[in-house]
Amino acid sequence: MDTPLPSDAQRPTGAGASPAAPKLTVIIGCYNYGRYLPAAIDSVIAENVCAQIIVVDDCSTDNSRDVMRAYGSQITPIFQPVNQGVAASFNAAFAQATGDLIYFLDADDFVLPGALKQALSRYEPGVLIYHYRMRYSDETGALAGIHPAPQIPLAAGDISRQLREQGRYATNVTSGLIFAREGLEKVMPISTEHYRISAEGYLVSVIPLYGPTRAHEDTLSAYRLHAAQNWKSQADFGARARKGLQHDFNRYEAIRDHAGRLGLPVVPTLGDADLLHLNDRLISLSFAPEHHPVAGDSIGQVVKLAKSVVLEGEGARARTARQAWWTIMGLAPAGLRRQLLRWKMDPQSRPAWLASSGRFLRKRLGVVLR
Repeated sequence: MDTPLPSDAQRPTGAGASPAAPKLTVIIGCYNYGRYLPAAIDSVIAENVCAQIIVVDDCSTDNSRDVMRAYGSQITPIFQPVNQGVAASFNAAFAQATGDLIYFLDADDFVLPGALKQALSRYEPGVLIYHYRMRYSDETGALAGIHPAPQIPLAAGDISRQLREQGRYATNVTSGLIFAREGLEKVMPISTEHYRISAEGYLVSVIPLYGPTRAHEDTLSAYRLHAAQNWKSQADFGARARKGLQHDFNRYEAIRDHAGRLGLPVVPTLGDADLLHLNDRLISLSFAPEHHPVAGDSIGQVVKLAKSVVLEGEGARARTARQAWWTIMGLAPAGLRRQLLRWKMDPQSRPAWLASSGRFLRKRLGVVLR
């Protein structure tokens, strides 16, 4: 049975109730991000929280290793002998980590001032993942909006059942997450075959099976947007969607594996209630149906499944907008559907009138399409 984490009102207070200050390890994985790496390292050092800083270079061909050497004893460097991907970097660094809390910071992101001190003050023994929001940043470091959008409630508490029934919950990418060592010890090492990229997707998919999580509205770090990002750098929308689908298949397999170890049931069709997964199926069917990896799938089936999904915390306006979007996807001719999907996936391609409409929906109506 899923047991909810006690509310704030239920937690013990008074003398002796506060947990000991946790030790923090920050792990920065880098591959050809030498131009961004100093900002990442400096942002951690500036927090003055006595964190262990481990920087892993995944056999970069730029100046990343020279940047690392310049920090001397301020960091623990790990130089991978060959390029192995993100999971291998996580595994190598975790083997040397000493912290009670582990923060995986992408080398192209950076910590916001005061964020790590605030995060450490929120430490709760037994909590396995802390979910935070992030600020968007451009290549120069200038801050913009918030990710995920404030209208999307981050999942918290005991989300084991949600994982086992839907396959996903609302969380953040790598630099918006802090993990408890005790949770990581239950699920590491990460498969280097399945998670060359987006290794945090594995961690957030299995750790909540072992214990509770917390969500905080604070912004922890900056999510730097640039053309070289793994997902954004792939212009072939069909191929990008298939990569996302394969990542999901790997996550679902991991959920079943760890749930099985715990004797917990998992629904046989996890992806059918996972909106982001359904969106990738829609894109794959729309742009490259001949390469679609889900046998017997169809636009009509995907739309029907998406419209039946119930999202916890979703407001009436947001649900109406989402239902309308998926109805349009089911009725639109193939050419129009592909154009609408291009605009959704690539904001820079949107005409001015559409961009303005999107801002209105977000600001005035609190609507974010999912």
